[in-house]
Amino acid sequence: MSKFPKTMKMRISRRLVDHLIQGVLIFASVFLAFWLNDYRVSVAERQATDRALAAVFQEVASNRQVLERWAPYHLEVSQGVLQWLEERDPAENGAPGGDAFDPYEFLDDRGVFREILTYDSWDLIRQTDVRLDVDVRLAVNRIFRQQEYVDGAVEAAVGFLGSRELLDPSNSYENAVIFYRLMADLHGQQAAMLANYEAFLEEVRPR
Repeated sequence: MSKFPKTMKMRISRRLVDHLIQGVLIFASVFLAFWLNDYRVSVAERQATDRALAAVFQEVASNRQVLERWAPYHLEVSQGVLQWLEERDPAENGAPGGDAFDPYEFLDDRGVFREILTYDSWDLIRQTDVRLDVDVRLAVNRIFRQQEYVDGAVEAAVGFLGSRELLDPSNSYENAVIFYRLMADLHGQQAAMLANYEAFLEEVRPR
């Protein structure tokens, strides 16, 4: 015969059931809180990633428009300098009465380059809440790294315009050769950059 009355057994059973229900409810509420927090973080990261990718796409498209305006001009400048070289004898470089090379004769009031290629969105993808696919992140890094070569070619051409060598008429032919190579390299970098911009914009599109 049981040592406990039936009513006591029922009370113990009810208490056990109540404790089990309370435990399940507590576990469910904690689990739900963690799930909601993870969900909010996931949504925030997805939104940040979408904004960053859209910013990259827009900036690359804008930089492409900049080069589309300047690349034909730089090609024209380099071709003009090449024609100047082809019409002269290198042996007569700096001869008395000869016309000295002046790079500004081939540049208009725009100079070498009066706009800038921007990198603002590159900083966005480095933020901790941006979760880009590895392939996309590598593509973004490549496009901006290559853009640095274009900026380097611009700086080289601009720097040459301020060099002391241009003040020496005896170096006219040599100066023209150097300036031609700088401008041809600049245009070559821009042409390659434009092709890669186009490929990037086709490959990486914001959602």
